[in-house]
Amino acid sequence: MSERPIQITSINMNRQSTLTHILLQTSTTDILLIQEPWIGTVNTAQSDSDPLGTAIHGPTNNNMWECYLPVFTDPDLVCVAVFVRYDLARTFAITNLISHPAASVESMILDFAFEEETLRIVNVYHRMHNDSYHNLLHLFASQFDPLIPTILMGNFNTHSHIWSFLYSTISLWATELVDWFDDQGLELLNPPRIATWSSGRADWQPSVLDLALINKAAAISGQISPLTISQRDSVSSDYAALSLFWYPAESIAMAPPPELSGYAVDDLLIKSWTKVFGPLNPPPISDIPSLIMAAASLHHDIDQASARVFHKQKFPDPRSVQWWNQDCAIALTLVYSCKGQPKKEAIRHLRKMIASSKRQWAHDFLHHTTSDNLWEATAWRKGRSIKRIPPILTLAGSTSHVPHDMSEALSQQFFTTEGPQVSPVQPDDPTPLTVRDFPEITQQEIAVALAKTSNKSAPGSSGINYKLLKWAFASRPDRFLKIFNAAISFGYHLWKEAIVVVLPKPNKPDYSLPKAYHPISLLECCGKLLEKIIAKCILADAHTHNILPPTQFGSRNYHSAVDAAMCLVHNAQAAVKSKLIASVILFDIQGFFNNINIERMVAILTNLSFAPSLCLWVRSFLSDRQVWLSFNSFKSDPIHISHGTPQGSPLSPILSALFTSPLLKLINSTWSRRGLNMFVDDSAIFRCGPTHKISSDLVRTGFDFILKWLSRSGL
Repeated sequence: MSERPIQITSINMNRQSTLTHILLQTSTTDILLIQEPWIGTVNTAQSDSDPLGTAIHGPTNNNMWECYLPVFTDPDLVCVAVFVRYDLARTFAITNLISHPAASVESMILDFAFEEETLRIVNVYHRMHNDSYHNLLHLFASQFDPLIPTILMGNFNTHSHIWSFLYSTISLWATELVDWFDDQGLELLNPPRIATWSSGRADWQPSVLDLALINKAAAISGQISPLTISQRDSVSSDYAALSLFWYPAESIAMAPPPELSGYAVDDLLIKSWTKVFGPLNPPPISDIPSLIMAAASLHHDIDQASARVFHKQKFPDPRSVQWWNQDCAIALTLVYSCKGQPKKEAIRHLRKMIASSKRQWAHDFLHHTTSDNLWEATAWRKGRSIKRIPPILTLAGSTSHVPHDMSEALSQQFFTTEGPQVSPVQPDDPTPLTVRDFPEITQQEIAVALAKTSNKSAPGSSGINYKLLKWAFASRPDRFLKIFNAAISFGYHLWKEAIVVVLPKPNKPDYSLPKAYHPISLLECCGKLLEKIIAKCILADAHTHNILPPTQFGSRNYHSAVDAAMCLVHNAQAAVKSKLIASVILFDIQGFFNNINIERMVAILTNLSFAPSLCLWVRSFLSDRQVWLSFNSFKSDPIHISHGTPQGSPLSPILSALFTSPLLKLINSTWSRRGLNMFVDDSAIFRCGPTHKISSDLVRTGFDFILKWLSRSGL
């Protein structure tokens, strides 16, 4: 997008969703300050404890815009909203100052920061309860920073001799509002006696109710254009649109769409792709450096073949509302071209046309669609996702929109870079088993693992997805066999990097807290393929040699959370039948996956007699990992991790289950009339006795014993 000034428009939409849809679809402005926006039910959050669901409220939606709202509990009280174009929202650091003294459901304060420059925009709606008293106390009690260039726009619903027509009745609080403007150093931009509200009725005279003001810092900068007032741009609202331009000190080139790795794979070109990839010869493998070179060569050759056959993948442009069509555009043009009574008829026709277009689009979607589209539609019931992460509460205790500060706060929440010192060998470890060889990976095992993968799984940083791996394996299975078996033989894992995408958890009350987000790791598909195969082999060993105790219900075949719950129910029923008192403690091991000690994990695998080469490979798999946080088109500096199991890896669940297997074996062999059941890190201690006191004492002593074991293991 070319460099250009930023247009800011303020308009009252009278809570009309249809008119807001039209405005968002057709407006050419960059920032829309809406007074009296439509806020309605956009989804219903349901749960087991609330089967009827709780309404989730939101504004009119259009994917070309980001919407910012004040904090609210009652949607009927929300009087302001700010819409920012998607490309602008990615270019600027936008902070919604919800803690500002003037912030309320009737006024919003947003900072737009670009490099060293900041513009503050205040969107105001004055909701009057009657004509004799104002509702501006929250504004009058506030002070705005005079050093920050500030634009204040909105609907003040106030008549004053300074801006109103001579026939207007001056509001009782007009002098107080003008004095506050003067105290803040605000300069009125409205041209004299230009109406901003007109009902179109002969018996109601036009008024000046909407104002635009700037402070001295903005006026001295000379970066704010004169104000224009347009009834046409208001899309048939009774209120006119107030518009001005901000000319930043530095020319701002809008952030281009982020580059995507990978290619737009076309199934029809598989033969052409195979023809390019098949003849490419890999380097020989004799040691770890040559193994690394062979893995890099595999990725390079897949990428080279794709570059010769496919186009680079492009980031899709933000889509507008899908039901908008040519008929809607023609009906809107008719509204703009009419006046008086014909315009009212044109508006009614436009509303009918929009309703008809929505029905027709929905009909076509349901009756002429694919199964993939229907599955995509099921996600709509989850509501609208947050496209950008708002400012985060940092380690310093204040919110920040600086990506580096946000990244540090999120990293502290997600990862454990260092853990406590843990002895690899524990005194209560079970007797070691006989060492078992790890068989070579076969072509059939790779084929089966690949067949169970989804072509839609997100790839890692290379952009190489499972579909390309399937094509490459079908063409040259020998390359995968040599690399995978050499990796196990040398005890070296090749793919230790991941892009971690930060996503908001649904329906959280405060998205300034890092805990309101969760990380999604984008691992290399080639690495995940090898991890899938090894996880299957370890799980098969666990079943064959009874390595996992039966009281571990997670990370294994033919066991589930339902089985764990049924076991607890069975124990309770048996206690009742025996006329005993049962006590239960349910607990979760906090940060379980992130706090698994590597050396202790390797020692457990060695004790369970897995092959030495596999134990070395697991140590390599868990050690020296690098991740990059990705959010708001920002990629953090690399974060080095040598603790815990990788999030999103197919191997992490079974390794985590094995980590606590010594505890379960110890309890199963030493405890009587009580026990511990686990579903990975979710646990239940059960104890029964003849009295409440005996039962509760025993379950507490059991819990204390488990806490000490977990502490010794670094959990």
